[in-house]
Amino acid sequence: MKREYGISRIDQPEKKNHGFYVRITHNGKSNQKYFPDKASGGKGKALTAAKKYRDGVVAKLPKAKKDSIASRRTKIKQSGVVGVTHVVAKAPDGKKTYAYWQAAWDDKGTRRTAKFSISRYGDKEALAMAKKAVKKKGK
Repeated sequence: MKREYGISRIDQPEKKNHGFYVRITHNGKSNQKYFPDKASGGKGKALTAAKKYRDGVVAKLPKAKKDSIASRRTKIKQSGVVGVTHVVAKAPDGKKTYAYWQAAWDDKGTRRTAKFSISRYGDKEALAMAKKAVKKKGK
């Protein structure tokens, strides 16, 4: 399971509101609880309490939901360039996945995209091609 699954950080200095908010929803029923830093004894203790609560809620979920949570990706690749995104898509049969870098830009009010296959070009080359496409066509 992703370390921060179901946990959000809340920082609202103007309201002096700092803490972690846990929200787990299943079949329309939501389990939620807020763990403020100050009342929990600090940011670290608030996060620990939030994780403990979240893990208790997840433990009560059906096996299929737990398996779904566990299979989620934990890291999204970052390109560092606006308009360049890493995408992993499933084939219509759901058996095979395709990974590619996608370039997206605005062409006179119309959104345009180009996809660069990682299996065909390799990760570094596909990323470089997507960055070049955004730079060239996005102007």
